[in-house]
Amino acid sequence: MRKIVWFGVFGMVFSSLTPSLQAQDYSRRFTLGLHGGFWKSGLTEHSDIYTVGRQGALFFRYDLREKIGLGFGLSYAKTWEADLSGRWGAGAGFTFSKKDEPNQFAHTWLDLSLFYCFRPWERLNPYIFGGMGMAFWNMKDKDGRFVQVLDRNQNPFDLKDQELTLSGGGGLEYRVRERWGVNLGARLRILTHILTGFKGSKAIVGGGPNELDLPKATLEVFLGIHHYFGKLMDSDKDGVPDRVDFCADTPFGAMVDERGCPLDSDSDGIYDGLDKCPQTPPGTKVDVNGCPLR
Repeated sequence: MRKIVWFGVFGMVFSSLTPSLQAQDYSRRFTLGLHGGFWKSGLTEHSDIYTVGRQGALFFRYDLREKIGLGFGLSYAKTWEADLSGRWGAGAGFTFSKKDEPNQFAHTWLDLSLFYCFRPWERLNPYIFGGMGMAFWNMKDKDGRFVQVLDRNQNPFDLKDQELTLSGGGGLEYRVRERWGVNLGARLRILTHILTGFKGSKAIVGGGPNELDLPKATLEVFLGIHHYFGKLMDSDKDGVPDRVDFCADTPFGAMVDERGCPLDSDSDGIYDGLDKCPQTPPGTKVDVNGCPLR
């Protein structure tokens, strides 16, 4: 039942925005990105035992409106048991130091998010986002075998699970070229424990001394590259996008300046590009082609 409710929420959000897909003035319709960075699990009761990990992601965003986009991310992340010697029970904190032959904690994250871009037409574009997704994780030993724990009936089972996540964050995109940009951002992901498999005899998750103390949140920082697909809308086909075109009804074929306004070098009333006699002396009466009347 919970799955149906969450999928229904996704559907309503998407359907409410979909009608705006037509006849919009997009700077870029589709963004493809590769991200990489670091992450740290946290909000445990007594088990901060993992290093700062590494993560990489494949990212897509589709512009629904001028400043609103729908994004999807697929991330893979790893961390390891930290070397806690000399820390006197303070936890791993932000360390990269692993213990000898550590267990590995691996995550796969699927994220669906709504983005709000503050300056989508500028070279520097701050943005924020929020959404939900799923986390799939497991713990393996140095030989790649699943670590096992005991359920309430003292039966062993593999330490792995999945759960619904809520996430939010923000960042900056810097457009290096028209179709290429770099992206620096951060994300906080909350692990809700909804849709978990730790139920019944496996309901051993908690903060007590004999319970499985799992992280309740992750924090990540990432840097990546973006490639933008799509074209700026240019209704009069003068090469200047509608968004910055101060003369939106330029006749087809006329030469324009950087503001999209027609040029008329000899001031005869016939625009450059349409003027077949471009050097008419000042004051000369001309025909529709810009040539002197005889």
